[in-house]
Parts: sequence; structure tokens; C-alpha cells
Amino acid sequence: MTDSMMTKSRSLEDWLCYFEHQHQTTIDLGLERVGAVARKMGLTSLVMPVITVAGTNGKGSTCRLIEQLLLAKGYQVGVYSSPHISDYRERVRINDQLPPKQAFCDAFAAIEEARGDISLTYFEVGTLVALWLFRQSSPDYVVLEVGLGGRLDATNIIDADVAVVTTIALDHESYLGSDVMQIGREKAGIFRRHGRAVTGDPEIVSSVIEAANQLSCQLLANGHQVHALFDEMNQCWSYQGAHVTYRQLPIPHLPVDNAVAALAALEHLDISLPETLVQQVIGQWQLAGRMQLLQHSPEVFIDVAHNPQSAEYLAKQLTRLPKVAHTIAVCGMLADKDNQHSVNSLIPCFDHWFIAGLGGERGDNGDKLATALENAAMTRCQSIQQAYEQAMATAQAADRVVVFGSFVTVAAILAYRGG
Repeated sequence: MTDSMMTKSRSLEDWLCYFEHQHQTTIDLGLERVGAVARKMGLTSLVMPVITVAGTNGKGSTCRLIEQLLLAKGYQVGVYSSPHISDYRERVRINDQLPPKQAFCDAFAAIEEARGDISLTYFEVGTLVALWLFRQSSPDYVVLEVGLGGRLDATNIIDADVAVVTTIALDHESYLGSDVMQIGREKAGIFRRHGRAVTGDPEIVSSVIEAANQLSCQLLANGHQVHALFDEMNQCWSYQGAHVTYRQLPIPHLPVDNAVAALAALEHLDISLPETLVQQVIGQWQLAGRMQLLQHSPEVFIDVAHNPQSAEYLAKQLTRLPKVAHTIAVCGMLADKDNQHSVNSLIPCFDHWFIAGLGGERGDNGDKLATALENAAMTRCQSIQQAYEQAMATAQAADRVVVFGSFVTVAAILAYRGG
């Protein structure tokens, strides 16, 4: 069989396995390789407006709200996000639908033909796949979620029409820097001179604001040019933008600061949204794996919280939920995450923890997590699936089970439950 015949006959699973092993390291930041292949394929720019979203936490939910607002307004929208939970195709949504497997295969084949002897990481290939699919489908808007950092992330080969930075916290320090100021500068690398920029955290580190000012960006910063104003009596809030205001917005299960970032990004693009539409979309705003309710009696939630900042937000969300008899944790975290500081804010939220190690090159046997929880009521299990089984066997109808710690953890439990 010729190389071209083999290329055409490969399944999506074949392509994923092939590219997973093409580069010597999983993470290898830089724009030279991916940029060179993108130039060969004519993918270094898109004809439609692009919103790029970076940040330590909140990227996915911000992208999701931008997408849902644009769709509700009647636009066609393409979204690239990562990682996926169950199906690789989750990384690309076009009009809120997953492209067919064959479309991905065609994109992989085009990349394989164009790259020659250039070695690409799994994420770089995935980014090119998304751009290729967007060029084929020509949506009105494209939303790109940055994978790691910003300045050297593969998505940064595209000059965004609006660049959003949601939050900054310690994560991936070995790649991005040892303090939040350095990490902020890396993530602000998606800004462009005289470009339009948004920051979502009202207390974002100064290095992000400094980067925007140095580039003379048109900046809409939460807490400065745009604001979230809360009405505690009526349990609602308002978005006060630079040129537009939306009132009586429902308080969502996802962070309001991310909603502010999404609305500011669309304000930058001069997209007019009816207030009733914004109210409705925010009221229905949700994202798979983020405080996602799987069942009642007992309640089962899943959340991909995997670092101190996202864990703190999960703790806040849990305190807002109606009281239950007992709250039970099912947790598995990767070895390269800050297990100790991630669980500190959550320890008071749970009556008992069922924990396990995670496999793969970034996993460990659960020792780090067990050490972090040494003073908590805890049961160690051989696998995350067994941890979930024991938690569910323990839980009564009036209890709550919360699965969290990693995308890997959530994916494993969803697979165990059959989706």
C-alpha cells in the first residue's frame, strides 16, 4: 500500500495515535514549527474575526459564553478548546456541533502532507486541525482557547481581533515562570500593538496591565473600564461596560468575572446584544466538566478543578449549594499539580474523601494527594473508578458526591458511567 493510500485509509483513532508519538516531548513551546507548517497551508490568518482567550482558569467557560451569545444572536461560530473530556472532536465546535470524524481525518492528512520533515507536538497538530476546519466551514466568528501560556502557544500564530486574559495564578511554573508576574507576561503575549484587549479578573496581576499599556492596546479591564455590579437583594447583577449596560442578569454557576470578560470581548467587536438575550443565555450558561450535575439522589457533580485557584472557586460554589446530609469527595490529581494548596480550601467542604492515583506520564500513585489530606477523613483506593464505586456505595439519597481533581479524573468517571 502506498503512503497516500495509507493516509487516506487511516481512521481518526489511527491519526491520533500517529501524531501522539511524532514529537519527542509532549510539551515543546514555540511558534517556529507550527508557524512554518501553517504558512505552507495558508493558515496563519483567518478571514473572520478571531477572539483568543488565555488565562490560568476560566478560559473554557469564557469561550463557551462568547460562543453561546454569538449563536443566540444568529451568527455562525467556530470554537477551538482543550483538553477534551471524552471525545477528541470536543476540541472543535462549529455552530455548537462536533465535526464528523472524516473531516478531522481530512485535516490530519492535509497537515501530514504539508509538514514534510517538521516535527509537531500533539497540541500543535490539533491547533492546525482546528484552523483548517474553520477555513473549510467559514463561520462568522472564531474563538480560540489558548492551551498553555500565550506568547509561545500554538494558537498565537493567529493575530486575534480581541485578546482576552481571564485569570493569572501559579500553574505550569516549569514552562511559564516561577511567579505570577512572569506567568502574567507570558499569557499577555497574545496581545498585539494597538489591538483590543480584555482582562477578566478585577485583581489581575499588574504585569498583564503593563503589557497592554506597553502595546498601546485598547483595554477593557474588569474593575476599571467594565464592571460587575451586584444586587444582593434581588439576587442578580449588572454588566456596566464602556458603552453598554446589561441589567438584571442571573447569577450563574460559573464565575461572573468570566461573564464580564465575554461581554467585554463582544463589546470590543461592537456586537449589539438585546438585554433579554443576554439574560437568557447567562441563565443557561454551562460547560461540560464545570460544576456539571450528573444525577440526583444522591447528587453527583463533576468538576475539572485541578489547581489552587480553580479549587477555591469550587469550594465557593459548594457553599452556595443547598445543604445536604453529607458531602463526599472523589479526587485524583496529577503529580505535577500543587496537590496541597489545591485541597486546602476544599477540606472543610467534605465529610469524607475517596482518593486514588492517576496513570500516565504525569500521574503518580496518589501519595502526594494522601499526604495533603493526612488530617482529613480519607480512604485510598486502587483506581479512581474504585474510588467512585466506594463513594457511591457509601452515599445515601440525601448526600452529595463531587468528582474533581483533573480532566483525567472526570473523563475516567464519565467513561465508567457510560458517558
